[in-house]
Amino acid sequence: MQRVWTAEGLGANWSLLPEDLALLTGRIDAGKLGLAVQLAFWRRQGRFPDAEADVAPAVIDYLAAQVGVSADALEGYAWAGRSGRRHRATIIDHLAIAPFDAAAEARLRHWLTGDLLPREPGPPALEEELGLWFARNRVAWPGTYRLGRILRSAQAAHDDAALQRVADRLDGGLRERLAALLGEDRDGTAYARLAADPGRVGLDSLLAEIAKLDRLRALALPADLLRDLHPDQAKRFRRRVAVESAWELRRHPERIRLPLLAVWCVPREAEVVDGLIELMIQITHRITVKAERRVVDALVAEAREVRGKAGILLRVVEAASAHPDGVVHEVIVPAIGAGTFEALVREARALGTPQSRRVHGAVRASYGSYYRRMMPKLLAALDFRSNNGTHRPLLDALEAIRRAEGEGRQFFRSDEIAIDGVIRPKWRDIVLEDAPGGGQRINRINYEICVLQTLRERLRCKEIWVPGAGRFRNPDRDLPADFADRRDACYARLGLPRDARAFTDALRTEMSEALAALDRGMPRNPGVRLDPRRRHPIVVSPLEAQPEPMGLGALKAEVGRRWSTTGLLDVFKEADLRVGFTDAFATAASRAATERDAVRRRLLLCLYGLGTNAGLKRLAVGPHGFSYKELLHTRRRYM
Repeated sequence: MQRVWTAEGLGANWSLLPEDLALLTGRIDAGKLGLAVQLAFWRRQGRFPDAEADVAPAVIDYLAAQVGVSADALEGYAWAGRSGRRHRATIIDHLAIAPFDAAAEARLRHWLTGDLLPREPGPPALEEELGLWFARNRVAWPGTYRLGRILRSAQAAHDDAALQRVADRLDGGLRERLAALLGEDRDGTAYARLAADPGRVGLDSLLAEIAKLDRLRALALPADLLRDLHPDQAKRFRRRVAVESAWELRRHPERIRLPLLAVWCVPREAEVVDGLIELMIQITHRITVKAERRVVDALVAEAREVRGKAGILLRVVEAASAHPDGVVHEVIVPAIGAGTFEALVREARALGTPQSRRVHGAVRASYGSYYRRMMPKLLAALDFRSNNGTHRPLLDALEAIRRAEGEGRQFFRSDEIAIDGVIRPKWRDIVLEDAPGGGQRINRINYEICVLQTLRERLRCKEIWVPGAGRFRNPDRDLPADFADRRDACYARLGLPRDARAFTDALRTEMSEALAALDRGMPRNPGVRLDPRRRHPIVVSPLEAQPEPMGLGALKAEVGRRWSTTGLLDVFKEADLRVGFTDAFATAASRAATERDAVRRRLLLCLYGLGTNAGLKRLAVGPHGFSYKELLHTRRRYM
């Protein structure tokens, strides 16, 4: 039950009626308070408490104040003794509680399937709603086993009805396409490929994700296929599919197999789109980072200073003066040495070429020779949009690149594609070139690189969004439905100003003050030093160890004396015996055929194997009697 109550909540839910107070007349303190607690608890929860711990302390204090006794009087009350059982019989007569017969069970099943289960309540809410139903209808709570069977039966009927509604919307062609996902080919099954993660960042993984997206879109699933499914119910169905292999899915009858696959495929398309966009963002970042590293390494190798330049210059001048009509490689090169001459050329090149231009050259080489293959497939698979007209040039640039695919052109005319809002100012002289007949033209490969870099930035801040995506969806969908009418209230609730300039000014002030504090404190901070030779020049000393708490050493010694050879798995098992944390793990399947005690032991082994990084295969060789397949089955179904 709820453990924290406000004064208003106590008054609304735990106040005794005048006839209740009359029922308590003539009883001693412990019996009076115990009867009052059981009576109020049944009115609120639809059942009787098993012990004082089932009732919140605030509730006991509130009831004790109403009956005029001390809350400590409940300590001697026998909940399961004769007094407790007699008081329960009195309450049943007082409230006219009917037994849980066949008629009550029929009403409960009708309420479960028609009202409660469609709302997909969680375990705490389900228990709360059940208690309120029994209290409202004044029906005795049945046994735990019987109630559990009724709940499982009603849940199964509710799920079967939902799957049948989905199955009724599948036409013959769609059924064939869904069934083909489970068909075997030389690479396994299409379902296994669709369920696989993108893998390592690279062009191959991006192309594989595009193939997944094409396969999902080829199913042509109706947009309203899941229109009357609760989101939590759809999640349960998806989890049920995700833990099963294609072989296990084929074992289900068609009325269950096909709608389950359809429920799994609908949100899977959005997940694949998100993964595809994330791969594109990471690849674009990766191209630039790798190019910067290569350029920095090359600059370090080339920019070694040639010593004695004054003497070298003197020898060059003397050789040129002595032989003014001589050839360079016959006069000057022998005077300073071929190696020194090449070193001077490398140093001049390293100091004369801007680093940004060299980075862009490395990016162009990597993109043009390898990664450029992703651009047409990416633009064909995704549709980029924006709600802000400021970003229209970028969308126009993507459309121009899409139209130019297959034309074989190396350049664009400067008047046919967007430049402002797409190309950074520092890249303009690289992208814009002089045309042979006059005017300017745009280098296509360089332009595509700039478009990808700008698209990456806009996608990360959701200025550009993609239809059908999940994380990169239309940001307006994340706003409240009435945001336009309650804009001021929403900004006030977030503590943000409506004026963008005020927001940026406050942020700039905060950052300036933080940098000023860093500038003032770092020179006098003995725990921080600067080392320009390091890649990350700010070096922070580790914190000093705090003093050991008093008594910790004695506690360690006592634990070691009592349980010197106790293993971690035994401690883990004892913790579960005390608090029962493995009960929180529920199966993703429609039912559980394995006994709960075996499931608990398997869960402990799985959690121990994963938590210690020992692995399930290593634990499977123990004397517990569970095979690796059984442990793997429990991990997939419950974890």
